[in-house]
Amino acid sequence: MSKAIFVTATDTGVGKTTVSAALAYILKNKGFSVGYYKPVETGCVPECGDAALLSKITGQDIDEIVLYSFDTPVAPIVAEEVEYKEIQMDKIYSHLEQLRSRYEYLIVEGAGGIKVPITEEDGQIITYLDFVYESSLPVLVVSRAGLGTINHTVLTVDALSSVNADIKGIVLNDYTGENLSEKRNPEIIHLMTGIEILGICSRSHKPVEECISKLEPVIDFIF
Repeated sequence: MSKAIFVTATDTGVGKTTVSAALAYILKNKGFSVGYYKPVETGCVPECGDAALLSKITGQDIDEIVLYSFDTPVAPIVAEEVEYKEIQMDKIYSHLEQLRSRYEYLIVEGAGGIKVPITEEDGQIITYLDFVYESSLPVLVVSRAGLGTINHTVLTVDALSSVNADIKGIVLNDYTGENLSEKRNPEIIHLMTGIEILGICSRSHKPVEECISKLEPVIDFIF
């Protein structure tokens, strides 16, 4: 069974895929077999961008990476309604186990934040928080570095704590250091959550490379 991590974020567009790509590159560069799994990706026009980026690093086929893909850039539960497709959680969990038996390390990425709804089963909305609970995967939280991130990050940690998730740490992304908020946020988030800030990735024209340099020293702690 592989070592695995679930990468979530405080919102959409925060940098989950950048961090996932950095983790995959670091592990591949160390000689490990690495798999990436994004159970659902929306906004796949003209292609599933997250899966395409990671497939170049891991060498996986897109069909192995993404179980359910949708053109419409909305929450999975809305995309399946619009495009008349059915997301089945049992298939998501089954594919997760297949990948965990195939690779030494597995990086699993959600869509948007931890409370994003995936689908509805038996009258109950299933979110990525439910996925974390059912899969028992440890979690890495990706947050924005700037103004507003304290509230979003603390709420995300509170939600994960409600299901006793193993939170490995927090990565702050898109740091510029240009304002007081960014400079104080890491300390305050740590004080309020008790969770370690494992890396602060600066804004860069090469964001994956930037995060590689910041996360390589803590890769063993993450996994």
